[in-house]
Amino acid sequence: MQISLIQAVLIALLGYLTYIHVPFLGGGLVGWYCIGRPLVSAMFIGIILGNVTKAMELGVYVQLIFIGLVTPGGSIAPDMNLATYVAIPLGVAANMDGAATGALSVVVANVANVMATPCYAATMIPVNIQKKLVADGKLAQAAAVPVWGNFVKFLFRFIPTFLCIYFGQTGIDWIVTNSPQWLIDIMTIFGNPMCLVGFAILLKLMVKKPTDLLYFTFGFALVGALGLDMITVLIFGLVIALIEFKVGRAAKKGGAM
Repeated sequence: MQISLIQAVLIALLGYLTYIHVPFLGGGLVGWYCIGRPLVSAMFIGIILGNVTKAMELGVYVQLIFIGLVTPGGSIAPDMNLATYVAIPLGVAANMDGAATGALSVVVANVANVMATPCYAATMIPVNIQKKLVADGKLAQAAAVPVWGNFVKFLFRFIPTFLCIYFGQTGIDWIVTNSPQWLIDIMTIFGNPMCLVGFAILLKLMVKKPTDLLYFTFGFALVGALGLDMITVLIFGLVIALIEFKVGRAAKKGGAM
């Protein structure tokens, strides 16, 4: 399929609105941490492109790669936002599989980090202007700085996303059409394990002791051996979490007594 100009603009605009610290779509809580997640963004990308099923399929792969991503303090992590809003639309347009889209998202995420430092440096311009306005007692003008100051992030987010989507689809189509099978196989081989990396990061954050791995193993067993759907597994998980919470709280109360 061909991504139209309007579709590219809408996707790039959504990518900007869900970028971290952009306040216009509920701020970081709604825009970055909710709508900005790859799987959620994939639904909106699919609606814009008219192929929700394919977009969600690719969104699952990208989400699994970045599922353990956290951005504490001033850390510069791989750019999940640009990876989502570039890789998924191009994957849908070129009818790429999940592994190839995942590999593309990792490349985009790491290349995008090059833009992080100049973007953060450029945001210091409106910050310094705001400081001067506050020092001069012009509080009303200072309060408006965070609004127009986001134009810096617009430049570093909307424009690269739009250019990659609108002009990159031709290159992706050519690569997919003319790539030899061995190159596609390599992308698949390196793309599939990326999901495991995401799970490994998540496990590193959540597993506090070796016995915690039993819960993850139990969940995979429910899906793999019994063929249960994710909603059923979620219900099992909530019940187990509630039981462990009550047992732990009772143990603490008993120890206190």
